[in-house]
Amino acid sequence: MTIQESNYENENELQCWVEANVHSFLQNSMFLRGFQIKTSSGKAGVPDGFAFDFVGRAWYLIENELLQHQVWPHIAEQITRFVVALKNPETIRQIRDRLFNDIVQRNCTQRVASELSTSGERLHQQVELFIEGIDPTIVIFIDRSNKDLEDMARALNLPTKIFRVQKFIVNDQAEYYSPDQRAPVITTQPDSDQNVRESDFDVVELLGGGELEASVRRFKVYRLKSGASIHIKKSRSYPPDRHYWYGVNVSALENLDQYHVSHVVFVLGDEGVVNVPIATLRDFIQNTGVSRNEDGSVRHYHVQISSPPEPEMYWSQERPLFPLKEHYIPFD
Repeated sequence: MTIQESNYENENELQCWVEANVHSFLQNSMFLRGFQIKTSSGKAGVPDGFAFDFVGRAWYLIENELLQHQVWPHIAEQITRFVVALKNPETIRQIRDRLFNDIVQRNCTQRVASELSTSGERLHQQVELFIEGIDPTIVIFIDRSNKDLEDMARALNLPTKIFRVQKFIVNDQAEYYSPDQRAPVITTQPDSDQNVRESDFDVVELLGGGELEASVRRFKVYRLKSGASIHIKKSRSYPPDRHYWYGVNVSALENLDQYHVSHVVFVLGDEGVVNVPIATLRDFIQNTGVSRNEDGSVRHYHVQISSPPEPEMYWSQERPLFPLKEHYIPFD
């Protein structure tokens, strides 16, 4: 048997193989071929595909690359453009609609509804919550890796997985092989999210389920089945006492009023959430620390919350302390 490592003819060769084999890398995922997406300023690009794991509560943007095209002049420019486009609400709505239409065309509405713990009649709203409430992961399939590629991945503000797929000629026939046994050779997670694994989708489900009510830039409001209207804020724990810190800026307070938010849900890392009534939060910020703009106006208010099981909202020993035990809900 003659085995010889070989180069790909072009990216399309890798792309065709990935489309046929993506499920062995991203198990339980539904693949959707790529289409043009845009940044908020109109910069367009076409990723090679998307994948959606409804059971695992994850979704992915997929790009296939060859290292010979070089990391900084080509690969990084493309991936960065896609990351920025994924922050554009118009792009997110486009992905939502394309995904929902694909589910309908495949006649798998009931299966997906079951995987998302909803009914067929409410599937569109749940798909919207799935896309809006879960940060996507960037997935790159590539023939080889290097330090520049790893550095680029770690600089992104979205989770990233990189899979290697090599080409060999075996007895004059092309065969493809993942030297890492179909595991990512590089996996990154933004530092700010290191111990905030739960997505907005998880939080809404923890609180009884609901749907997206409003999305303005990065400010989102969810309407729960209970009727409450919530905004979600996240934080990792900070040593040495493992407290959680949040900044509530002035524009966010204005949005809370505009969209009649009844509760702000503070996510305590991977421990749980405190579902704080808006009136309680407003009482607290009257006496908390602030950061100011150059003109002296308030930029944002500081919120600190101690660790469960009896979390408290506080700023200093000289200022009022707010017990939050009755509002605390742990993650399972």
